[in-house]
Amino acid sequence: MPTFAVPSPAEPAAPPRPSASAGGWVLADSVMLRINPTPGRRLAAPELRTALTALAESEQRCARLADAACDSLYKAIAHAGGTDRHRLLHLRRAVHNDRDPGPGPWPEPLPEPVTAWLDADDRRRLARTAVRTGHAAFLTHERAAFADALGSEPFQLSLALNSPQVLDAVQRYRKAAGRTSARDRKSERGLVQHWTRAVVRVSPLARLTAVAFAEWADNGVPLDQARFARRDARSVFGLDQPQLSGLVNGILQAPERTSPTVLARNPMLRVEGDRIRFHHHSDGQGRMLAAELSRELTVLLRLAEMGPLTPQELAAATADRLGVPVEAAITLITAAVRAQILVPAPLLDEQSTTLLADATAALATGHGRAAELLDGIGAELARAARAAVPERVAALSRIERAGRELNTLSAVPVRLRVNEDHLLPPTPVSPGGHATALGELPTVGRFLHLFDRHHDVRALLVRAFTDRFGTGGQAPLLDHAPELVAEVRARQQRVETDPAAAEGVLAQLHRARARAEGALTELLERSRADGLAEARLTAAELAALADGLPEECAGDSPSYGLLVQPAGAGRLVVNACYPGSGQLTTRFLDTADQDGVFRDRLRERLHRLHSGRGEQPVEDHGLHGSNLNHRLPLLERRLTPQDWVRARLVHDPATDRLVLLDGDGQPIRVLSLGMKWIDAQPAPLLVAAWLHGPSLVAFDPVERAHRTAARPLGDTAPTVRYPRLVAGDCILQRRRWYPGEDLPAPTTPVDEVADLLALTAWRARHEVPEQIVVKTPLWRLPGMARPGEESAAPKIEQIIAARRREKPQYLDLASALMVRVLPRLMERRHRGWFEEALPEVRNGANAFEWAVEVDREATAR
Repeated sequence: MPTFAVPSPAEPAAPPRPSASAGGWVLADSVMLRINPTPGRRLAAPELRTALTALAESEQRCARLADAACDSLYKAIAHAGGTDRHRLLHLRRAVHNDRDPGPGPWPEPLPEPVTAWLDADDRRRLARTAVRTGHAAFLTHERAAFADALGSEPFQLSLALNSPQVLDAVQRYRKAAGRTSARDRKSERGLVQHWTRAVVRVSPLARLTAVAFAEWADNGVPLDQARFARRDARSVFGLDQPQLSGLVNGILQAPERTSPTVLARNPMLRVEGDRIRFHHHSDGQGRMLAAELSRELTVLLRLAEMGPLTPQELAAATADRLGVPVEAAITLITAAVRAQILVPAPLLDEQSTTLLADATAALATGHGRAAELLDGIGAELARAARAAVPERVAALSRIERAGRELNTLSAVPVRLRVNEDHLLPPTPVSPGGHATALGELPTVGRFLHLFDRHHDVRALLVRAFTDRFGTGGQAPLLDHAPELVAEVRARQQRVETDPAAAEGVLAQLHRARARAEGALTELLERSRADGLAEARLTAAELAALADGLPEECAGDSPSYGLLVQPAGAGRLVVNACYPGSGQLTTRFLDTADQDGVFRDRLRERLHRLHSGRGEQPVEDHGLHGSNLNHRLPLLERRLTPQDWVRARLVHDPATDRLVLLDGDGQPIRVLSLGMKWIDAQPAPLLVAAWLHGPSLVAFDPVERAHRTAARPLGDTAPTVRYPRLVAGDCILQRRRWYPGEDLPAPTTPVDEVADLLALTAWRARHEVPEQIVVKTPLWRLPGMARPGEESAAPKIEQIIAARRREKPQYLDLASALMVRVLPRLMERRHRGWFEEALPEVRNGANAFEWAVEVDREATAR
């Protein structure tokens, strides 16, 4: 890759201009490249792909000609007699049932549609013969190619860190070099699954994706020509910050031997209904204990939820909440400390970018062996970051051994998790041939804003709060956040089960969404019925669908992070819509933005977006037990645990809004800028984010159209095809197929050639491309049904586990090897759909996407 000069950070090029339909929405001034270091590769031999293409084309031609051929034969039969009539009847039945009619001979002359069908059928039989006779050789070729592809160093380096057992299987498979044993063949399903996910993955926090900050520049890299520059890439290894902090604190301040001056919740404490479970350490042994969650204990734990407090601060706040003397609160706190429900707060700054060095220095006095072990871990991390695969495996093994010994010295034993960020230097990016699509992304953001579920949450939160505390009421946030969250979610489920229960702003919002969804459903169904590959509307027409957003939902400054991929012809595929305000990038501001240029721009942008309503933007900078929240601070003011204790929710009757006030009575707007999913954050932070922040927008008009259509669903349904949904030059949804009862079942006993031929015939009937992605919607999973389909609302832990288990799966249906393992892949998934792989995997090309943010300017409110 050529080396590009980065433009002066002081004078970046302006982002592409938004289209006229954007309605005050604009592109932000920086973007992020997320690129996969592992080059793509098609495994199928060219000869097999040629034969399968010929087979699919012949299948389609036979299908197109069948009706005309049957009609022609019907007429010919009426004028034929004897043997000729018998042969023509046999031929017509074969054409009608799409069966092999045999070699003939046939009466002459045959009608032209019939001869054309016979010619297509001959080509189909030739293609089938080519696949059958060559299948063993094709499979051997693919296994050798697969073994070679598994040798990708970025792929193996990632496995060494995240899946060492899979790495062992990879190395065994590569040694076979295409001459696989039964054990190797048994492992193919897992290896194919790992490798195919790896080559299309473009989400960071692993070596499988490298990231780089970028900025708009006329002389930059074209948007569709990103390349992975291996010589410029570097890995940064680190330990999980909360784990390291807890482990070291368990050495420095063993709970049974320490009189703490600052207290924190036991990091291993879990609330389970009306009980708590927590780790207790005594006499060198650890065990899990349980306790009943009394009112007093509930108050104590909620006060300590957002960070450490001194015993005096905690006692004063506890006494105030419970209405008891401070002495009684101190007695309660002392009992909690003795039980290790409360433990000594970390001595070190958990957000420090040099936490490992800080910990080593802190242990040097009095804990020499622990300091020596941590120092060795630091050296091994540095070695692993630049090592080849064998050396990395050895370094990680030494880190694991050192971690086990550290656990014997700590009252808080953990299995230290090693994290890796794969980084590229900042790069300029040119809008190039994608200026139109980029200019339409703000319109896409404007439309998706209509479907932000936090609109619903805010309306329900206001009603839940006023029902509990009255119009104009107020309440301490920490004390009531969990109940408010539970009540909002319960009300949300009731409204989704019974839409008639929606009132006021929420009813207006639902009507606006229903109009937009109805219009898109009509467009999709009309295009599907017409056999079109695309359902198209203009950017202005998409914007018009968002015009119904109630004014009460349009008062803030929303920001979204759109993940987009170039798809040819100047188009962009919109993969996802996440909360914006830099949350997709803050994790890397310390390591990938060493000059602080992008950090300064983001800080200025945050103030511009969030300072316009008389509320001071403040940052919550806590880790809250998750390394995903590790980042540099951005705002001048940060909310301390003491600030959280004093924060109050207040209802403003004039605007019918909830406002968060600090201890001095000043309105504040809390920004959670970590990468952890907001719904998995502590309840007080979640409520604070609900007041103004956007959510992940999971809008799927194709799924809605499919679920509401007047056609059978489930195992007995036919296969249904949906066109691409395109707004201007932005692709909102890829082409999709819901497999039906005609999807070929695996043969019994197994006949891999028959499976491949049957699947190709099914693809031909429904125009399914060779490269697809298998996806499963979360609400199709057990315990995860859409509201109204099951009574129990899913917990956040269920959602996260389901997302991990049902990841999208790339497949090449022109590959004999992938079709061979397809039945085992599918049996491990729940029913979903097939989606075109767009962009496709290309030999030698790295998968990549751009994180582009869109904001609505304050002047547009």
